[in-house]
Amino acid sequence: MNAKAISKGPVIIIAIITAISVFGNEMLLIVMPIYWDFFGLTALWQVGIILSMNRIIRLPINSIVGWCYQKISKRTGVLIAVILAILSTYSYGMLKGFWLLLFMRILWGISWSFLRLGGYLTVLTSSDNQTRGQLIGLYNGLWGLGTLFGMLIGGLFADLIGIKWITTLFAILGILTLPFVFRFVPNSLSEEETNRSADKKLAPLTNKAQIKILINGLLVALVVYGIFFQLLASSWNIK
Repeated sequence: MNAKAISKGPVIIIAIITAISVFGNEMLLIVMPIYWDFFGLTALWQVGIILSMNRIIRLPINSIVGWCYQKISKRTGVLIAVILAILSTYSYGMLKGFWLLLFMRILWGISWSFLRLGGYLTVLTSSDNQTRGQLIGLYNGLWGLGTLFGMLIGGLFADLIGIKWITTLFAILGILTLPFVFRFVPNSLSEEETNRSADKKLAPLTNKAQIKILINGLLVALVVYGIFFQLLASSWNIK
C-alpha cells in the first residue's frame, strides 16, 4: 500500500506541471475567437489556422519527440516543454500579427508533444499492470483541470484585467513550476524504462481492434474539439 502511494507522487507532479503549462493554450481557445482583432488578425479564418497549428505540427513532430526521449532524460524533455510553454503563453499577450502567433503556436505544439510523452513515460515507470489504468486516469484527470481553469480563469480575467495581464500571470505560474521539474523529474532514464523502450518498438497497425479504437478517437476529437468547441466559441462572437 505504501509503495503504491509513493508511486503516485511523480505522476501527480508531472500532471500538475502539465496542467499549469496548458493554461495559456486553453485561454487562447476561448479568447482569440472573440477578441481576434486584439491579436492583430485581419480575418476570422486566421483564428482557425492559428488555433489548429499546434495540432498540425504534432503530426510530424511526435515521432521526433519520441526519438528525443530515447536520447535525453525525462527532466530535459519536460524542461524543454515548460520553457516553450512559458514563451508561447507570454507571447499571446505581447505579440501581434498572424505569422508571429502562428510561429508561437508551432512552439506550443512541440511543447505539448514533450509534455504529453513525458507524462506517459512517467505513468509507465511508476506503475505495473495492476495500477497503470488507475495512474493514467489520475494523470489525465489532474492535467485536465488545467483545461478547466485555463478556460474559466483565462476567459474571465481577460475581460476583467486584460489579455496581456492574464497571459503574463500564466507565464509566471509556468516559471514557478521549473523548480519542481528540477526537483522531482529524474535526470536520467531508469534501467526499467530503457529496457521497455528497447523492447516495445512501434509495430505496424495490423490489429483491427486497435485501428477501430484509433478511428473512434479521431472522430470523437473531430466532433467535440474540432467542430463543437469552435462553433460554440464562434457563437459568442456573433453580434
